[in-house]
Amino acid sequence: MKKISMVEYQGRCDIQGRAVGHAPKVLEEYYNFIKDDYNVRIFAPEVISKQLPVSLQKDTCELPYRIIMKGKKSFLAKITDKMHMFGNIKKAIYSADAEVLWFFNVEYYLMLYLFLHRKPKQKIVCTMFLDGYHGNVTAKVKQWVFEKAQKKIDIILSSGRKFLFANTMSEFIPDYYYRPEIYQQYQQKSKEPYAVCLGTMGKGKELEEMVQAFNRIGYSLQIAGRFYDHERLVELKRNAGENITIEDSYLSQEEYLTKLSKAAYVVLPYSPGQYATQTSGVMQEALFVNTIVISYQDVLDGAGMSGIGFHRWDDLTKELLQTDHQELLCGYQELRETVYAREQIRADYRKVFEGVINERS
Repeated sequence: MKKISMVEYQGRCDIQGRAVGHAPKVLEEYYNFIKDDYNVRIFAPEVISKQLPVSLQKDTCELPYRIIMKGKKSFLAKITDKMHMFGNIKKAIYSADAEVLWFFNVEYYLMLYLFLHRKPKQKIVCTMFLDGYHGNVTAKVKQWVFEKAQKKIDIILSSGRKFLFANTMSEFIPDYYYRPEIYQQYQQKSKEPYAVCLGTMGKGKELEEMVQAFNRIGYSLQIAGRFYDHERLVELKRNAGENITIEDSYLSQEEYLTKLSKAAYVVLPYSPGQYATQTSGVMQEALFVNTIVISYQDVLDGAGMSGIGFHRWDDLTKELLQTDHQELLCGYQELRETVYAREQIRADYRKVFEGVINERS
């Protein structure tokens, strides 16, 4: 049986050492897609591996470093984080005896590592949640490095249907899939008349603009997730109207899905400059539980997703949120049964890895 090593080299966690982000969740999902066809080994920091089921922990090789997420870091701390990621990547490459290394939680510093080093002996597969770097001079330099690094990647698994890559092959495979045994119980037939905003409350989210918009229209909004910037949290609470609640907490999967499914809407206040070419787990799971997505139209278009789109926060009105959106929900059901269907995605993974192992040099 051919060997695949899955590599999660970041190990992002909070100050208490609890993993944050979607890495543990998608790691388990991806593992289950390929475990019957390949001999799978996982490389991940301890903060990630301890969140996995015991059956996966026995297949895990621990990487030494983690990244602690907090609001403000010194320049030295930021550099140390980057060096630690390099250390984790190097250990995985030199320790794995697999035919394929699959980096499934990828950011710029993997690309920088590949750019600076010779191509690893293993075939390299990367799952990408963005198609590159766009904007200022710094972004252009990052994009140049990214395109050079692509030459050392055998194939990119693109989680966005419209992503384009200059120097390597790519295949669209959604990063989440629809599991009826989990999501059907959360498909509320009658939704509560409020919106939620869930997940990590990072810099890429226009939280201030969202709060101001919901203050203006008076529609109920519940914000719940982990804030790393305490000062920002305090300021948001100070400016929020009585129709807005803000909760700084780490939500369990059950708490998260319960909040997501009960609400009529989920707001994704992503900056379009950053997220028009990225994908969102919250957006996909909203589709799975029939909660209508509100976001910039560019963000919705980039993800191939329907919802309530706007070009400016001023476009959002209370009347728009009191309209029947049955047509949108029918579209969500169609996507669940096609693009996000389990067997279709499993077949896509098998095709990709067989191609990489047997055909591509």
